[in-house]
Amino acid sequence: FFGTKPIVRTDHQPPVRTRCPKCEQEADFIAKTRRNWFTLFLVPVFPVGRVMRFSECAHCRTMFRIPPQQLKNNLDQADSAQRQRAIAMSNSLRNSPANSVTLNDLMALYATLNDSDAAIAAARDFPDALHASEQCMVTLGRIYLTRNDFAQAVQWFDHALQRDRQQPDANYFKAVALLTQPAPDLEAAQSAARAARNANHPSAELLLRDIESKLRQA
Repeated sequence: FFGTKPIVRTDHQPPVRTRCPKCEQEADFIAKTRRNWFTLFLVPVFPVGRVMRFSECAHCRTMFRIPPQQLKNNLDQADSAQRQRAIAMSNSLRNSPANSVTLNDLMALYATLNDSDAAIAAARDFPDALHASEQCMVTLGRIYLTRNDFAQAVQWFDHALQRDRQQPDANYFKAVALLTQPAPDLEAAQSAARAARNANHPSAELLLRDIESKLRQA
């Protein structure tokens, strides 16, 4: 007859727009509250306990246990620190322009900041480092893939495979690109996925099953 249940309500505050730490998308964050209520015959009668304030991403619906503006402030501070780190890495590359490890780390850092333009610019500025490492080529291909530039992505995956035919990520993400481009090339995607499986990529088997299912339906 009686008990408690949580009730979630939306605060009457304008949403705060920022990058979601979960889905990595720019999205509105909605301020919400959660509080337990005493219920009688399932009808809320009076609140019990403390109000918990949280944020909800309008894109992926992930909840964060801080208000939206505080979340944005924390992310802005973290991004500022990452930008400073990127500047330091760029300066290091200017002193050692063939350092592939640093270039790969720099491109990956820009990717986490959703700044694909800066990542591509870094690859362009340090070609010696880029062309000396299949890992750098794969990272650049993945960045193009996030921009839905499938042709450029496949081109860089192929460059990496020219250096190492068994490169797991190059084969796997080439298959992803060929599968998800506007006109999917299922047979080429299947071949790339098989190569990724042979190279022991952990997600290749699932991808290959998806491709083969689509081939059967074609």
